Amino acid sequence: MLTKHLLILDFPLHLQEPFQHLANLIECNLITCSSSCASAELSTIASIENSTAILIHYLEHPLQEISYLSAELFKSHLHIAYCPALNVELEVILISSGFHAAMSIDASLVDQIQSINKVQDGDISFSDKAVSKYILQKKRVPSSGNRAKILAVTTKKEQQILSLILHGLTNEEMAKELNISVNTVKMHVQNIYKKTKIKNRGQLFAYAAG
Repeated sequence: MLTKHLLILDFPLHLQEPFQHLANLIECNLITCSSSCASAELSTIASIENSTAILIHYLEHPLQEISYLSAELFKSHLHIAYCPALNVELEVILISSGFHAAMSIDASLVDQIQSINKVQDGDISFSDKAVSKYILQKKRVPSSGNRAKILAVTTKKEQQILSLILHGLTNEEMAKELNISVNTVKMHVQNIYKKTKIKNRGQLFAYAAG
């Protein structure tokens, strides 16, 4: 039984078939449903041992539709926005809204698979410009001390990793930068998550900037 699940939410019929092919390639179970039914599907998935789920939201008009998304749904799970077109400003809004990645309809199959795999590995997948702009915008807001709280509970090496994460580096890029293995990077990242009770990079960005 497949334990990895892709939920494509509110997808028009003509866009569903390509995702079935994608799901087959990455050995995921594809579930098609509406946003209103997502919680029920996720409850079923949660009953399966060692199962994981990534939710891909089709947003034809992202700026209008984001406000209608369930805040409860975004408190957990992994979320990807699938949009007709993307630009830096929209990506920044999607990061702020809790998405872990954004994909455009015209993105290649390889790029889509890479984005999904990055999210599955605990990374985010946005353009470097969008991540940088998001961080710079947050830096203009007076800090409530969350970053100091992170520094208080982490080691020097974890703080080094944290700094690179906040600069938008992937696990592979951090490993190269620090001359350590990717597995060692992942271990440090998981230690940061555990100590801060944070589940993913998106939450870490928001918390560190708060």
